[in-house]
This record gives sequence, structure tokens and C-alpha cells, in this order.
Amino acid sequence: MTEALEAHLRRQIEHSRRFFWQRLRWRAVRSYLPTDSAFDLVDVGAGAGLLGDFLSRDRPRATYEFVEPIESLRQFLRDRYGDQADVADHSDFEDASFVTLLDVLEHQEDDQAFMAELVGKMPPGSMLLLTVPALQKLWSDWDVALGHFRRYDKNSLLRSVEGLPLIINEMSFLFPEMVPLGILRARRKNAKAQGEDAEFPDLPGPVNDLLYGLGTASLALRHRWRTGTSLFVAATVTGG
Repeated sequence: MTEALEAHLRRQIEHSRRFFWQRLRWRAVRSYLPTDSAFDLVDVGAGAGLLGDFLSRDRPRATYEFVEPIESLRQFLRDRYGDQADVADHSDFEDASFVTLLDVLEHQEDDQAFMAELVGKMPPGSMLLLTVPALQKLWSDWDVALGHFRRYDKNSLLRSVEGLPLIINEMSFLFPEMVPLGILRARRKNAKAQGEDAEFPDLPGPVNDLLYGLGTASLALRHRWRTGTSLFVAATVTGG
């Protein structure tokens, strides 16, 4: 599982900067980030550091820091962003205005304990920006290959943060247009080998651009959707 996940994350370096899904997920995150002031952002489960690329391009005054448990990727990120950007061993994220947890929680066997530890490191007033794969009915061999323990609905995601000092500012479904494809993938038989099945597909440029345009429109209306292949949460840490 770890090998497939690591290969998947490394492939993001050269493949996913233009991939419609990654760009749209970034747009959801970016909507909460200030445009005209400096801030610190901690990227938990940073993978290949793709968020750092987007951040340096669109929010150049931001300071990017990361936590990454896979050692080879951690060293890659240290080489790329500097040792000071690695905050995995810090007892808290006292300087962080934002913490991102993008498609990481589903990899945690005990998601409640993981969230309690993470929120415990965040200062009051900081914001958590989180995405997870949605809808257990979309469970497929792709989830298995990547080492997911679950997909979420709104209730199960709320249970993962129950009792924590968080105010939920937004909880929205993303990518409703992708649900039919997710259903087809969940029903597919004779799935590919795990390593291959974990990869994002190589899409022709026009198809990728079309999906990005469609997704941009659905993202703007995300508060209306009752379904989607991902869930997005923005939550503020309180002082309690």
C-alpha cells in the first residue's frame, strides 16, 4: 500500500500540476487564503508538495511548511523547501494561520485520534482546510490501492471532529459532475494491478480543459450540491 501511495504522490510532481482535479481542489483551498498579506501555512500529509507549487505561484507572500510521514518524500521536500520548512517534529504549529489536510484523513485508521492530535497543535483563530473522498458507495479498488480506510459523508466527517474546539465555516461537496464516473469505477470488475490503478488518468489536453471548465462552474455553486466525489471543510479553531 505504501509503495503504491508513494509512487502516486511522486507522479504528481510531473503529472498533476495541470490535472483538472488538483487545480480545482486548489481553487477551493485558495478561496480562504488572503491575497494581500503574509501568512504561514502548514501542509499536513504534503506528499510531493504540489500545494507548495500552487501557493508560491498564487500567494507568493505565504510561508509554506509541511508534515510528511513517508521518509523519501519528506527528504525530497526538505531538499526542495529547506529544512526549516519541515515542522513534523514540532510540538505545535504556533505560527500557522492555516493548516491543510488534503486527502489525508481517509488514510488514518483512527481518524478521531488523528484529528484530536492535529487540532491540538493548531493555535486559536487558525483555520483548517480539509478534503476527503466522499460517499462510501463509490468505494473501489482505487481506494484499496491507495490504502484508504473509508470514504466520508457529512455525518461521518463530523464524527471525526466531534468534541474538538472547531467552528465549521463550510462543509461542501465537490465534483458532483464526477459521481457517475465514480459509480462506474466502483462497479468495474477485474480491476488493474494496484500500482497502476492508483494513478490519475492521462487525459488529452482538450478533455482535461473541458473538465476543468465544468468543474470551475460546479465549484462556484458548491454550497448547493447534495452529492460529490469529495468533501471540503473549512473550520476555525476556537480557544476552548
